[in-house]
Amino acid sequence: MTSNTDRTLILDRFIAYRMVNLAKWMSDSCSEIYTDEFGLTIAEWRILARLAEHEQLNARDIGEITFMDKTKVSRGVKLLDSKGYLNKEKSEEDSRVTFLSLTDSGREVYHEIVPKALNWESRLLKALDVTEYRDLVMILDKLEKQLSVIDDG
Repeated sequence: MTSNTDRTLILDRFIAYRMVNLAKWMSDSCSEIYTDEFGLTIAEWRILARLAEHEQLNARDIGEITFMDKTKVSRGVKLLDSKGYLNKEKSEEDSRVTFLSLTDSGREVYHEIVPKALNWESRLLKALDVTEYRDLVMILDKLEKQLSVIDDG
């Protein structure tokens, strides 16, 4: 068996590289829905969608669950706020923390985008049969768990 130092890295076969490129391509393709039709950036959409799922979050929490840096979250929040999509509420325990939630208008635009995003996803997933889809989800779950082990170890 050859050691890792004897192997050659072929970028097009390196899983992390392939997945990042695929994820970027998928994100860019799907973003046409909310960018072209609704004038939202990718960051704004992620914040909007997370707030629709969680009701109320602060910017730090949004950054953690969306894997976006502080600057992107801050810009996205400012843009969503300027469009009237966000409610802001200061924390009673810590005045430095502001909780964000969607306004009725923010919820409305979210509910307009969701069917279009799900339709886009269905069109993408037509490439997979039911077994392949199940296996893909299982593989993604396993890789996420293994990353936790690597990062914690």
